[in-house]
Amino acid sequence: MEFLKEIMKKFARSLIIAVTLCYSQFIFSANINTVNQEFNWTGFYLGGNVGYWGSQTNNITNTGSVSYINPTYAPGASNIANALAQLATISSSLNSYGFIAGAQAGYNYEFSRWFLLGLNIDFDGSTNSNNNIVLQKTVNLVDYDENYVGSLAIKEKINYLSALRVRLGYLLSPTFLIYGTGGVAVGNVTLNTAWTAQESLGSAVFPTITTQNNSNRTLSGWATGAGIEWLFKPNWSSTLDYTYYSLNSMKVPATLAQINAAVSPSVLWGSATSNTALSLSVWTIRIGVNYYF
Repeated sequence: MEFLKEIMKKFARSLIIAVTLCYSQFIFSANINTVNQEFNWTGFYLGGNVGYWGSQTNNITNTGSVSYINPTYAPGASNIANALAQLATISSSLNSYGFIAGAQAGYNYEFSRWFLLGLNIDFDGSTNSNNNIVLQKTVNLVDYDENYVGSLAIKEKINYLSALRVRLGYLLSPTFLIYGTGGVAVGNVTLNTAWTAQESLGSAVFPTITTQNNSNRTLSGWATGAGIEWLFKPNWSSTLDYTYYSLNSMKVPATLAQINAAVSPSVLWGSATSNTALSLSVWTIRIGVNYYF
């Protein structure tokens, strides 16, 4: 959260600087009739944007639970299953970042000289970087001088983000707007997990466990943000926008099943269920251009 607070502080400082510079430019050029000073913001608009995104609270929580114990080979099978469940209980975080680009559209209603209310919808695709992590863990078996060494490789990809937000704006001048937004959001996310686990007696007795799961889901959530917009010529505006997205958790299951190859025929001794849960929060900073109809 400290990193997120620092980002928001930097954005706030950037926003203040941008407002000051743009408003100063407006005052300086007040006598230049490039923009109709009686412009009314009421109406539809359409535009495009590019920017940068990052994540701070992409928490990964992996929980394990016993799913099967072979009653014929207890207590060894019980120790195997419990060790696998412990192996699958691990947590970390995955901080990603990348570029973003897309389009936005909306409608404004200027209900007074100083205020407007609007509705904005946007859709942005993203590139991803630094979105891989490998978690490793060693678990000792109870009552046995043996252990498991496990590795969980996780890859996350945010394919797109979209939000439908209400926009409340304040007009510093007829052509310069500052605003805040809030509403619902969706994001399409791909989460790939791959498990490898090996018992210390070796593959001749306990074959290496390997399993993977590739999942793609569209998650719902909420979004909030703020920005500025400047009408630099009739019907054309430029924007600087900050948005914070919080999406619902995504869960990917897997089964860690241990076969005993030392008995004939080989039998399943024990297994555990692994559930990988991703909690996703993303911030974006975008610049854009709008055309007012």
